[in-house]
Amino acid sequence: MKYIIYPIVFLWLSILPAQEIELLKNWKFTNYDYGGAFQKDFNDENWDSVTIPHDWAVKEDFNFTHDIQLTMVIQDGETKPKYRTGRTGALPYVGIGWYRTNYEVSASDLEQKVQLMFDGAMSNAKVYVNGNYVGERPFGYISFYFDITKHLTPDNNVIAVRLENFSSQSRWYPGAGLYRKVSVVKTNKTHVKTWGTFVSTPVITKKSATVNLDLEILGEGNCTVVNEVFTPQGVIAAKSSKEIKIDGEQKISEDFKIKKPKLWDIKTPHLYNLKTSILKEGKIIDTYTTPFGIRSIRFELDGFYLNDRKVRFKGVNMHHDFGPVGAAFHKELFVRQMKKMKEMGVNSIRFSHNPPAPEALDICDEMGILAIDEAFDEWQIGKVLNGYSKQFDLWAKKDLTDMILRDRNHPSVIMWSIGNEIMEQYQKDPNDITSYLNDIVKTLDTTRATTAGFNSANNALQSGMASTVDVAGFNYKPGIYHKIREHYPNLKFYASETGGSLSTRNSYKFPVNFDTAQTKRGTSLNTELYPDGQPGNYENTNVPWGYSPYKEFASQDYNDFVYGEFVWTGYDYLGEPSPYHTAKSRSSYFAPVDMVGMEKDKFYLYQSEWNEEAEVLHFYPHWTLPEMKGKEIPVVCYTTYEKAELFVNGKSYGIKTKQKQEVPEFLAENIEKEASGGTTLAQLKAYAIVWENVVYEPGEAVVVGYDKKGEKVGQTKRVTSGEPHSIKIESEVPTLNKGEVAVYIVSVVDKEDNICVLYNENMHIEVNGAATFLASGNGDPTNVQNLSKPERRLFNGQAVIFVKSNNEGAIGISVKSKNLNSTNTSLIVK
Repeated sequence: MKYIIYPIVFLWLSILPAQEIELLKNWKFTNYDYGGAFQKDFNDENWDSVTIPHDWAVKEDFNFTHDIQLTMVIQDGETKPKYRTGRTGALPYVGIGWYRTNYEVSASDLEQKVQLMFDGAMSNAKVYVNGNYVGERPFGYISFYFDITKHLTPDNNVIAVRLENFSSQSRWYPGAGLYRKVSVVKTNKTHVKTWGTFVSTPVITKKSATVNLDLEILGEGNCTVVNEVFTPQGVIAAKSSKEIKIDGEQKISEDFKIKKPKLWDIKTPHLYNLKTSILKEGKIIDTYTTPFGIRSIRFELDGFYLNDRKVRFKGVNMHHDFGPVGAAFHKELFVRQMKKMKEMGVNSIRFSHNPPAPEALDICDEMGILAIDEAFDEWQIGKVLNGYSKQFDLWAKKDLTDMILRDRNHPSVIMWSIGNEIMEQYQKDPNDITSYLNDIVKTLDTTRATTAGFNSANNALQSGMASTVDVAGFNYKPGIYHKIREHYPNLKFYASETGGSLSTRNSYKFPVNFDTAQTKRGTSLNTELYPDGQPGNYENTNVPWGYSPYKEFASQDYNDFVYGEFVWTGYDYLGEPSPYHTAKSRSSYFAPVDMVGMEKDKFYLYQSEWNEEAEVLHFYPHWTLPEMKGKEIPVVCYTTYEKAELFVNGKSYGIKTKQKQEVPEFLAENIEKEASGGTTLAQLKAYAIVWENVVYEPGEAVVVGYDKKGEKVGQTKRVTSGEPHSIKIESEVPTLNKGEVAVYIVSVVDKEDNICVLYNENMHIEVNGAATFLASGNGDPTNVQNLSKPERRLFNGQAVIFVKSNNEGAIGISVKSKNLNSTNTSLIVK
């Protein structure tokens, strides 16, 4: 956990000795591998000046020759290697990067212990202080730290970091550089060990809760250890004091009773704080604060229980990039993503497929989002030429251990995932790595479940891998959940990845064919069917291993013992442009929200099924389809209402309802069944209201929602947009703190303020005042304009601009496109 200073609540503030100093500014960077760049007196004046977090590759041009991979993807049914482009985002992440910064040290600092902390560094980091080699860490996703005390001198010190990414290192865009926070932590030589606390809540009743603390202290001599538990309101709820003698390392364990505990839950994420203070001769020499939550979790055969209430996972997988901003972690952008996911109804996140930034888990704690913390995408058998399999034997134990030590106080974390779609499945785990990693977890934390995501269900089940972890995850297997339970009645499991249908925002392809699989096992999608790389929005097109959301809904409804699902993915992400692997696209198509954070139609499908507080009435397609005039099209409505009626230019197409299936027709007769296949009309009608043969005419389409009594309870409409008239620039937030990133939505509209969904022209962007331009995007996976240059083609009438504030005052955003222009100065930086 991190050091936190509480200026009002905590005692002894004036002599609080522990400090965390963020090293974010005044870094120098180069992509050239200078042999002596680690030396203190090396001249770096000609290097670029950058701010951390920094991703060097996202600022460069797309090029499909970057990281061409010759690989065989068995998940796609391939039987021989093929060349794939764009798999890692078509960005130049491969290569060497050097970072250097200066750090001032006082004489008193040299009497303390100074640790250099990296929240993540992509990748193969080698760290130097004043020319001295300090240490290295290959894994780009893991947090790590080094004691640099002995390498420091009074006054100026130089920290240098060498990073190196290799080709075929990843299956998606990994980012490049010091893309997460870097900080210096100063403590007394006698101090609480970094990540040295573990708070659990083994007994909870309405009247009281037992809080258990395991604590590790490093140092020497006699001291007093004071522990205080603070309520969410900052009031002391429990306190202890103990005299100890430390000889290098001392472990302490004690319990506290908390009266009338406020539970951490999805809707009420109450957070307590435990402050540990170490005193010598009556003076505080060290403090360490551990945020935690009081909550109980249970994993039963019939489901997952949070605070003795059955909770079904309404989850999404999340990769670590922020689209146009790249892999650089900005807390406010992750908050933006999580707000959107909660609006959709999400209650849980699976961090795919590696440890997230620690701040991401802080946000899950604060917002009440359950989390699966995942360690590895590879074990000893690799999926890509230079993936984690190269590091596994030397580093897996250390990396997994550090992930758990860092994250085990987060109440949001409910499971530790030791792997995703590991290739050992296909060889029945010959070295029993499943047990090896599972045992490592259990030595550190027995309060949570272990898990892994298996895509080869039959192999994982027969080999015992699925039963070695506490709760098994199965990827893309909705047709066999009932068979898994039949053959393995004591197995607890959930759907760790679901979906795989493809879409892009406001894109529609006609004619629409249901009851026909658009893909076949062993082949890629027929890209000639959609040569523009835009597969439409009717959820009837999927990759070979995927299927529509309706199929998963039906299976989960039928098999209520399944813990729930995690959709692939919550947001589209850079890389893995399946199935367009040949110089067409550079980002994914799977999510209900596109890469810039704008909703696709299926966002409202999930919202109608998952968000119990939302009133949803959404239909598609949009109503500007000149090529379809006089032709029949299907109109699909996602809604929480009982019934709905469609009107086109005043003509009713009738009142309709959803048509639920008692037993899904796709259930398999054996456990080897795969999940791939297109959407059937019956599956669609079970979760949407459908008017199949609507004659498209320009004008106005209106859908009216009715309740069970037939009373009108809602209405929404779409109109045919007119000629482009003006540009709207809308900030997503009213105010901003200095140093934060803000997001603007740009829309081209007609005179009636309707979005011109056929407008795809280029726009030029100017940012002035209290911010600088950071990036822009439009949600189009085929758009290869540089993300960091101030111009962007609008996609179906819209685009997004990211700016970073650098001063107080107003931010000015100006946009020009053809003969249209607009300015917005409404956003104020505090």
